[in-house]
Amino acid sequence: MRHILFISYICFAAVGGLHATSSEVERLKGVIDAAIEALYGDCCADLPAEEKQQKVREAIESEYDLDVIIRRAIGRNWQSMNSEEQEEVLELVKQLLVKAYVDGLEGRDPPKVELGEVVSITDRRIEIPSRVTIDNQTVNVLYRLGKMSSGWQIYDIVAEDISVVANYRQQIDDHFRRGDGQGLIKKLKELLAQDEIDEEIQL
Repeated sequence: MRHILFISYICFAAVGGLHATSSEVERLKGVIDAAIEALYGDCCADLPAEEKQQKVREAIESEYDLDVIIRRAIGRNWQSMNSEEQEEVLELVKQLLVKAYVDGLEGRDPPKVELGEVVSITDRRIEIPSRVTIDNQTVNVLYRLGKMSSGWQIYDIVAEDISVVANYRQQIDDHFRRGDGQGLIKKLKELLAQDEIDEEIQL
């Protein structure tokens, strides 16, 4: 479920002004709807999994920069990799998350997402609460956004008080205590090669 929420959240577009918060809710809703349509809509329901993954990714990246949340999850370990490793890790994680999202929804009813009103934390930070229901289970999800040069960007998602960034940063920290960038790349490729990815990705 956490990966469903992770991918559903993603959409970033430049928004002018600090008070355009209602636009952020509509923007987020638009990306979530587009991602769900890519899996369940008449246009795509019968497509192969790889094509569904591509459509979901296009919907997400048309609005949001996935690098933001991935870089935050990697944290200080980013400097432990050279530029080629950094680029490859970013790409592999994006592929992995989209694949986990598509695999996680396979055979399930379309999720229903209810977005709440924007909560202003500071003039550069806002949060959007939501409730996601799938297969009669409801999860509370909080989208955290920061104002950057490219506009409001999601920098973390908190599902039932569990932070996506903190969860993966701990795993990545653990990896770099005993491994390196090449080892992480190898692990990510092994996960992508699996026929089906568990909802709880363990690095």
